[in-house]
Amino acid sequence: MHIVVVGCGTLGSQLAETLARKGTSIAVIDPDPTAFRRLRPRFPGKKIEGLGFDRATLIEAGVMRADALATVTSDDNTNFLVASLAREEFAIPKVVARIIDPIRAEIYQHLGVPVIAPTTWGAMRVNELLVEERMATLLTAGNGEVRVVEFQVPHRLVGRMVKDLQAPGEIGVICLIRHGKAFMPLMGTTFEENDLIQAVVSEHSMPKLERLID
Repeated sequence: MHIVVVGCGTLGSQLAETLARKGTSIAVIDPDPTAFRRLRPRFPGKKIEGLGFDRATLIEAGVMRADALATVTSDDNTNFLVASLAREEFAIPKVVARIIDPIRAEIYQHLGVPVIAPTTWGAMRVNELLVEERMATLLTAGNGEVRVVEFQVPHRLVGRMVKDLQAPGEIGVICLIRHGKAFMPLMGTTFEENDLIQAVVSEHSMPKLERLID
């Protein structure tokens, strides 16, 4: 596997090092040659000075044989341009762009560019830690649009069935942990005292889930 990383800042250098340690073939692009100092002296990947949206630079980085590309510079416009070029001109199967501005992130997603929005994700994570003590987030998908959460069965649901906590397209119970053992429940499974519930929920339905378990 060959992966191109555009941007050798804090995120890009850590990503490149992580991939390199797994034995992945890596090429890192950055217009500032001093940025490569963030990489270890014996970094096994290719370091290329240049602009990520320059075709010649991308070709030098091996874009023609790349299985994936991550563009993680500090400039949203650059990342969007590089991601679009990688997908449309070079047909790279997997492309991810870092987008800092939440509004732009939403627009770019609608345009079909997979994005990571650290500002949006970070704000949601801080909110979880500050005010959502009853509910632990185990996993987020996309930029937090869907979560897998875990919480102890509230007293009001003991004796009720799984279907009473379901909301198609919004909330789904995917696992129960009872006496230390996990299992996939049926719609007619009854909640018992001290059950741990794991559920998948869309972000916009979080208030609905909170009302159901309060």
